[in-house]
Amino acid sequence: MKKTFFLLAAAFCLSVMSVSPVAFAAEKGPQIANEPMWDTAPPPANYDPALKKVLDTKAPKDKRASALANPIIVIDPGHGGSDPGAIGNNLQEKNITLDIALKSRAYLLANYPVTVYMTRSSDTTVSLENRVALANNVGADFFVSMHINSYTDPAASGLETYHYYGSVNGTRLATDIYNKLKNSYSVLRGVKEAGFYVLKYTNMPASLGETGFITNPTDAANLANSNFRQTLATQYAQGMHVYWWGF
Repeated sequence: MKKTFFLLAAAFCLSVMSVSPVAFAAEKGPQIANEPMWDTAPPPANYDPALKKVLDTKAPKDKRASALANPIIVIDPGHGGSDPGAIGNNLQEKNITLDIALKSRAYLLANYPVTVYMTRSSDTTVSLENRVALANNVGADFFVSMHINSYTDPAASGLETYHYYGSVNGTRLATDIYNKLKNSYSVLRGVKEAGFYVLKYTNMPASLGETGFITNPTDAANLANSNFRQTLATQYAQGMHVYWWGF
């Protein structure tokens, strides 16, 4: 009887050990944000995983000694055109992200020596492949995607930023931006990892921000305010500055 018990116990332990990595891997994903994942569409033709690996560990300041010291930034306003993104409290995500992105671009160009590209600058439909292909084609130094969260429970609120799994510079970028944006939020959901398409297939370090929940009345009221959106835009830009220049 004892021998049978120990055999069963050993078998159980082995089964737990065999499935636990899968369980832990699943926990690495986003808790709420529902952006398109890496397997939503094929990678763009100019995705270069070898280059991505190099740029992920290269210090941003490495380029300061050359004529290319100033960064090329791609800003990605989430959704657009036929894709409204999240909807709630009489707001559409696509309109909020575009306004924040335009304001952030204006702040960057007015205050820092940068080159800025946008995946869209109006209410147009842009595929995931084309967003990422643009960033890869212009040789961007980093990529920042701007989004607004949503959830079935209107009580969910707050800020979170994302980077790709294990990304060294992606973590730095997402953290530097988060540390600026958090001044506008009382609920801080943290810097997280996810397999979003725009994080995986950009050759350069990338971050995705979820600045509040459109389904939360308080967050939505703030996002509807132009001054609040300007503050977020400025904080995004300042976070990018910290990432590249270190201060």
